[in-house]
Amino acid sequence: MYPEVEWIKVDNASAAFHKVKEGELDALVATQLNSRYMIDHYYPNELYHFLIPGVQNASLSFAFPRGEPELKDIINKALNAIPPSEVLRLTEKWIKMPNVTIDTWDLYSEQFYIVTTLSVLLVGSSLLWGFYLLRSVRRRKVIQGDLENQISFRKALSDSLPNPTYVVNWQGNVISHNSAFEHYFTADYYKNAMLPLENSESPFKDVFSNTHEVTAETKENRKIYTQVFEIDNGIEKRCINHWHTLCNLPASEHAVYICGWQDITETRDLIHALEVERNKAINATVAKSQFLATMSHEIRTPISSIMGFLELLSGSGLSKEQRVEAISLAYATGQSLLGLIGEILDVDKIESGNYQLQPQWVDIPTLVQNTCHSFAAIAASKSIALSCSSTLPERYLVKIDPQAFKQVLSNLLSNALKFTTEGAVKITTSLGHIDDNHAVIKMTIMDSGSGLSQEEQQQLFKRYSQTSAGRQQTGSGLGLMICKELIKNMQGDLSLESHPGIGTIFTITIPVEITQQVAAVEAKAEQPITLPEKLSILIADDHPTNRLLLKRQLNLLGYDVDEATDGVQALHKISMQHYDLLITDVNMPNMDGFELTRKLREQNSSLPIWGLTANAQANEREKGLNCGMNLCLFKPLTLDVLKTHLSQLHQVAHIAPQYRHLDIEALKNNTANDLQLMQEILMTFQHETHKDLPAAFHALEAGDNRTFHQCIHRIHGAANILNLQKLINISHQLEITPVSDDSKPEILQLLNSVKEHIAELDQEITVFCQQND
Repeated sequence: MYPEVEWIKVDNASAAFHKVKEGELDALVATQLNSRYMIDHYYPNELYHFLIPGVQNASLSFAFPRGEPELKDIINKALNAIPPSEVLRLTEKWIKMPNVTIDTWDLYSEQFYIVTTLSVLLVGSSLLWGFYLLRSVRRRKVIQGDLENQISFRKALSDSLPNPTYVVNWQGNVISHNSAFEHYFTADYYKNAMLPLENSESPFKDVFSNTHEVTAETKENRKIYTQVFEIDNGIEKRCINHWHTLCNLPASEHAVYICGWQDITETRDLIHALEVERNKAINATVAKSQFLATMSHEIRTPISSIMGFLELLSGSGLSKEQRVEAISLAYATGQSLLGLIGEILDVDKIESGNYQLQPQWVDIPTLVQNTCHSFAAIAASKSIALSCSSTLPERYLVKIDPQAFKQVLSNLLSNALKFTTEGAVKITTSLGHIDDNHAVIKMTIMDSGSGLSQEEQQQLFKRYSQTSAGRQQTGSGLGLMICKELIKNMQGDLSLESHPGIGTIFTITIPVEITQQVAAVEAKAEQPITLPEKLSILIADDHPTNRLLLKRQLNLLGYDVDEATDGVQALHKISMQHYDLLITDVNMPNMDGFELTRKLREQNSSLPIWGLTANAQANEREKGLNCGMNLCLFKPLTLDVLKTHLSQLHQVAHIAPQYRHLDIEALKNNTANDLQLMQEILMTFQHETHKDLPAAFHALEAGDNRTFHQCIHRIHGAANILNLQKLINISHQLEITPVSDDSKPEILQLLNSVKEHIAELDQEITVFCQQND
């Protein structure tokens, strides 16, 4: 062995030959048989081999486990049995490399054709099968897409239904529902809604008990079953109209139930409310008929008395005392008739909210005492003791509406005397202090009459309601209802305590303001009435009887009276001569009183105008005042009413004429009542607006929005200084309206309104300047 040689072990001979070929080894030592075979077969012309001289030939050995000597003997015997010629033949296969020429095509052509044919058949069949599968997949995708579209459409259709719907299988389980179903219940109670229908906690447990009827139906004879019941949605009980029907599934042996419902809670409530209102209407119709019958009796009775007295007065057989008595009784009967009608009108005003209290400082003990005195004759005629006591200090006055308070007291006192046949009626009044300026009036009206049962007390304060005893008396059944509402309007309370056969106690409590300034109020209350000495009065009324009565009343007071049958004739007469007062009926043919008043005010007439109407509603009075009347009075006019208003006429005559648009008071306040300065301001306003308004029209036509708004702003500012409300509103609307082609018609209309209004202001300014020259 050479010491310079580095020996490297490899795993096997093949790996060693490969390393030599790759240059990882310089040489390798192997047997001649192995070297020749590997080089000739795998590395021809790349590697070569040679014999190492002087080296003993290699031998082939067999290895076996040490613990098996019998195997060694067997192998040795087998090797010894091989003839030397056979050993040589075996080694020649490794030593010689046969040069055999093989014709591969001839050898394998048949197999090639078989394999090729089979391959073509296999590829063809694979392609056909793949095409079939591709076509099936495409068809399946189309069908799947159609199914998904149909499912999506049905889902959207189901969810778009406002009413809940759901599907139940044959076992009673909810398998599908729309969004309305889920939203109908609260989040917690939705879990109960998804329970099986036969579950006792399911809200649909009543439905499943009837499904056996539906199951018996065939496809050709299918019915829809409905039932109404209440369902709990987690918040409240709701009334629903539930329906369900059978749906057969061809691919399944079991059918499903399609169910749903419509919430009819509101419908049921509306029907119930409608039924209640219907009953109310029926009851109201009955009450109306009863009321009309009662009112017919109540009105006909005093009218009959008045006609009887008038018939007696038309005769000549009565003495002077009898005539005076007949006239007095007829007048009293007429007053009672007016009171009856007044009660009906009071109810209308109270219920419409038009009843306005007019509180003033009142001496309550005196008012109560005077009211009691007016009923003394009735009490004496029935031998009833009527007493009135008060613990109110004399120095105190209370602020209250005396008319409303007297109406309540009179009504309660009248009822107490009406239903008391013997015994006494007692009124007590006291004052409970709250602080120095406020107190509570407490008044009780106690009688020993027939008393009221509990049922009668519950019906007592309703309109047109009368007790069994009350139906035997005269009356409208409105008095106590009016009392209750009037006390309520005064922030007070009206209560009663009554027992049949014992009597009744009405108690009134009203919070009031109090004061001690008695002398000043009394002095003011005792001012005498002074009538104007001479007036020329024009009466406009289409009814000759009304004209005659009013003319006689005014003649009795010493005034000259002229007559007109309608507004046209009155307007003509006013244009021909001077009158100090116009009294006109509001309802006349050709031209009514409202139109007549408007015509006169448009002519800047300062003539005092009184309107007369039989419609005693507050809106009728407001309508008259809004059109320019100084007063709007209700028929009939008594001499006392005429005297009261005529006494104020001489004051009205000296008041400045009514201006519809100019606020003279505001102008006076701003100028310290300097007439010359007032005239200068008004003239300047006229001059400037007559410049600004045409400029605004021109700027609008030219499209100069900046100039337009400047002109309107100047007009608006001038209107604010003079407090011209109508001009302020119109000019403000013009300022906030954007100028465009679409808004131009509206702006032109507003500008024309400004032009018309300025023309009206010009007339009033001219009148003011002429009267103050």
